[in-house]
Amino acid sequence: MTPIAPLRFRDLRAHWRPTFRLAWPVALGQLGVMLMSLVDTAMVGALGRNAVGAVGLGSSLFSLVFLTGIGLLMGLDHEVSVAHGAQREEDVARYAVQGLWMATVISIPLTASLLFASGQMHRLGAAPELVPLAGRYLKTVAWGLPPALLFIALRQTLQAVGATVPGTVVLLVANGINALGCYALIQGRLGAPALGIVGSAWATNLSRLFMLLTLLIWTVVAHPRWWRSFAPHGPSLRGLARLGIPAGLHLLFEGGVFSLATVLAARLGAVPAAAHQVVLQIASFAFMVPMGISAAGTVRVGQALGRGDPEGARRAGWSAVGLGVGFVATSAVAMMLAWRLILGVFQLDPEVTALARQLLLVAAFFQLFDGAQVTLAGVLRGLGDTVSTLVANMVGHWVVGLPVGCALAFGLGWGAVGLWVGLATGLAATAAGLLWRWQERSRRVVRRALVHEGTGP
Repeated sequence: MTPIAPLRFRDLRAHWRPTFRLAWPVALGQLGVMLMSLVDTAMVGALGRNAVGAVGLGSSLFSLVFLTGIGLLMGLDHEVSVAHGAQREEDVARYAVQGLWMATVISIPLTASLLFASGQMHRLGAAPELVPLAGRYLKTVAWGLPPALLFIALRQTLQAVGATVPGTVVLLVANGINALGCYALIQGRLGAPALGIVGSAWATNLSRLFMLLTLLIWTVVAHPRWWRSFAPHGPSLRGLARLGIPAGLHLLFEGGVFSLATVLAARLGAVPAAAHQVVLQIASFAFMVPMGISAAGTVRVGQALGRGDPEGARRAGWSAVGLGVGFVATSAVAMMLAWRLILGVFQLDPEVTALARQLLLVAAFFQLFDGAQVTLAGVLRGLGDTVSTLVANMVGHWVVGLPVGCALAFGLGWGAVGLWVGLATGLAATAAGLLWRWQERSRRVVRRALVHEGTGP
């Protein structure tokens, strides 16, 4: 057995600053993505619990499809970061174009699936008062998916070469556009028509179109060499698909559990649906920071491999995991101590607030496992491993978490609280599996390099 140098705290600490420097714009950008949904939920709160529950039901289905699309594009993270680390800029340019081709192709069936689902909301068994509102919201917001995925393809390419600020700035400005649009279109202010929750969907669509056009113009100006050829390249697309399909399925299975939990909460009535939606938005908002750290971990691990530095890749990966878990521990404490301030943003009635407070306490513990699993998935993706994350999520969420949640919610009568305990259990199982896999894979990469250098047996 080839000996591997033990990890020391000072070695990991040396990676914190470059990881954080790369992660904070990505995390801020992820928060910007989530803020749109959070603003929609907060602004429709004035329309009542049915509006909040309907937006939650429609958003959960949109998010499921959107996350699947993001996963299908995640091969860009590994391929571009390795190519950039190895200074193969012609490969970076090719992947930039192929990412846009892939986003265009996958957006067609994914948008069609949302439009179809908007007419099938009654089949989900949700409370009858939520179905027509949710269907209209989903039918409208579906048209924002193609520009959103094209934006993601550009952003993934840019962040893999270390250019994280442009996408973040665009997202922050887009959030201002979305908030102004919601203010005008939901209740008919500033001379706009009063469209209710459909108005929030149109505001989001307009902001996503702005995001795409602005980042595309910036990228063309900043990287003109990337756009010398727009022809599709079969081998590159197959390489992206090889990594992206498992990542897309991973996010489909993971997001599917949360979407199913939203449907199950809607079956319990308008109050559980509204409380579940609000707390899910809060937890998802906090989750965006470790998700940004995860993306930074992917890039740092991939670039280290491209430079031929597997030990640096291992240290960068563990550093990212430590940063991710450290942040969610802080956010968990904030949820437990500042629940009144957090829930006060949503203008909820007392009954919904009481249930949301209970769910928020469960979400505080839920955060610890969620932050661990997403950063571990990111650093594994940096090694080019997306299959392990798919398997861990299938087992953790669908074999462990979902049965536990259903048994507690419906078998023991715990309701929405039982669903959230099940979600937390599934995340804990997923994190445990990914932790084992990362340790085994990262050590194997280092050991293989040592043998190749002639220092092994």
